[in-house]
Amino acid sequence: MPPRPAKIPRQETGASGGRAQITDAMLQTWKTLGKAGIDAEGGLDGLARRANVLTGTLRMYLHADGSLTQRGEDRLNPDKRATITDTMLQAWKDLGKAGLEAEGGLDGLARQHNVSTGALKNYLRADGSLTQLGEDRLNRGRKARITNAMLQTWKTLGKAGLEAEGGLDGLARRDKVAIAALKHYILADGRLTQVGEDRLNPSGKAKITDAMLQVWKDRGKAELEAAGGLDGLARQHNVPAGALRNYLRANGSLTQRGEDRLNLRRKAKITDAMLQTWKDHGKAEIEAAGGIDGLARQHKVPATALRKYLHADGSLTQFGEDRLDPHRKARITDAVLQTWKDLGKAGIDAAGGLDGLARQHNVPATALRKYLHADGRLTQLGEDRLNSHRKAKITDAMLQTWKDLGKAGIEAAGGLNGLASQHNVPAMALKNYLRADGRLSQRGEDRLNSLGKTKITDVMLQRWKDLGKAGVEAAGGLDGVARRDKVPVAALTNYLRADGTLTPIGENRLRKADAQPT
Repeated sequence: MPPRPAKIPRQETGASGGRAQITDAMLQTWKTLGKAGIDAEGGLDGLARRANVLTGTLRMYLHADGSLTQRGEDRLNPDKRATITDTMLQAWKDLGKAGLEAEGGLDGLARQHNVSTGALKNYLRADGSLTQLGEDRLNRGRKARITNAMLQTWKTLGKAGLEAEGGLDGLARRDKVAIAALKHYILADGRLTQVGEDRLNPSGKAKITDAMLQVWKDRGKAELEAAGGLDGLARQHNVPAGALRNYLRANGSLTQRGEDRLNLRRKAKITDAMLQTWKDHGKAEIEAAGGIDGLARQHKVPATALRKYLHADGSLTQFGEDRLDPHRKARITDAVLQTWKDLGKAGIDAAGGLDGLARQHNVPATALRKYLHADGRLTQLGEDRLNSHRKAKITDAMLQTWKDLGKAGIEAAGGLNGLASQHNVPAMALKNYLRADGRLSQRGEDRLNSLGKTKITDVMLQRWKDLGKAGVEAAGGLDGVARRDKVPVAALTNYLRADGTLTPIGENRLRKADAQPT
């Protein structure tokens, strides 16, 4: 008698096309079926139908003989896997095809080094050569940044010109840019992606408002497709396609981030008690709640905020660990910065990357990332801090000069960081006044035109309080309110938030004004 089919309930989730997402619990069940159990289900196709998952996705994790693929094994045992380092990449690059075959191919190499085979395949091909992503990683410090001038040149290439360069990989090699970054901006047929088009024309783009989100939510999939999909909708509303994708899916439903934004006032703040509870949950309970998004809905917190603190496997992120133990963390000193600067990339890797270095020095990982790159270089903020005594103050004359540069002049200087280095001013201070497109920020405009500004009055505060979020957005955000009422935006932000509520300073000032005898 053939074995009875395993009880694998049909699951309905929010996944695309009504399909369920494959969970670790499913993988564990399938692993115990064996070949006979798989055959009794009607093979992999039958098992996929019964579990309501995509057959193609199931085959990524399960063989027809009932054994898990290397990817399936990796997923069930993520904590036992090592992180791929640049040293490993260099060693694998030196193996060549014969050496790789002697190791048992990519799967054999992954087992030998105890790394995820899926991750390994991102970097190494079956013929022993590194992928473009692998080459980019080993040569990260030598890669150029993608500029608008490059985008304009690529745009004029067309399909034939791109093919003549050897496709996207060839173009990336020619211009010494990372292939992953290049693919954000240009398609294989030579056209710029919507993100690329948006970058070349940023000033003409509108901001995504809550009203837009509500309209898009009500439209559904059919109307979205009629608009030409997400890119078509972005063009129709003149908003950046990359920003739109943060909020809306191709099937017409809002992403968790979109839902969070529309229901911001109903969301709870993440507390330390919540963090401790989630830390105690473990992976199984996170999955039972529907993953990170399900847990966010359950506790009425924003999913994007929750992801800052919690991994999908139930462990806290370094940010989460830092928050639960803030008093045990040391401050980052200039001496520590100098030590990190001297480590170099090899030293960072040996410490276990940035998170490992943060643990070693008992400092918050998020604070460390403000000062140090994963390749061992200090960030511009780190460089500014170590050389603060040598930095010049930003003057009105500098602001006027920068204002006259325009976008092309900023790019020619190497962007905002390059301009900061050129004028020997702190990059973070410069960014308070100047945008990457060459325009002054509202704060920069305020500083150059301080005499034309009015003082903030209690009457203004009351009027701003009555605006609410919709009113602030309709005015063009805080910058728009500041321009309309001819007040410095830096002063306005002391009193008013972007969501239309007053800050504690604003509330206190109005309270005192109300208490005054009339």
